[in-house]
Amino acid sequence: MKMLLVRTTFADDRTLGELYLESTGIFCDTLEPHCIDWQKEKKVYGKTAIPEGRYKVKLAWSQKRGRVVPWLEKVPHFTGIQIHPGNVPKHTKGCILVGEESSGLLLNSNSVFKSLMNQLKEDVDHEITIVSEKDKEKELQKLFPWYKPDNDDGEELEKFL
Repeated sequence: MKMLLVRTTFADDRTLGELYLESTGIFCDTLEPHCIDWQKEKKVYGKTAIPEGRYKVKLAWSQKRGRVVPWLEKVPHFTGIQIHPGNVPKHTKGCILVGEESSGLLLNSNSVFKSLMNQLKEDVDHEITIVSEKDKEKELQKLFPWYKPDNDDGEELEKFL
């Protein structure tokens, strides 16, 4: 299954985003650590989001989580990057947290994670692409053939008035 994480909100201690799934479109909200400019800044352990890019994802056991979770493979400068439940920045050390965003935090993270795992178990080949919002439309069109941009400029409405 193809996934697209679009980073939408950047703060000093967190990065919020939206996770899109090939099968459903927008699926949930995400929380990661602070994003840096990899050309100008240095990684701070546990407080830096992974670089934008495309990563293979495998489902495997996590001793720390006590369950099977999605693991991102071959992430530059990082090891052990997972997608898992969590609510606040201190719950991620570079990993991607899933849930429903409210006031910069994630709610219902466990139930969203369970739903994500149910979606991922339907397929064996997983990949996630991580981009900032400026690349959202281009990546949605590239990854999801069913996606049609929302070009609602009022023309359709004008026809009926």
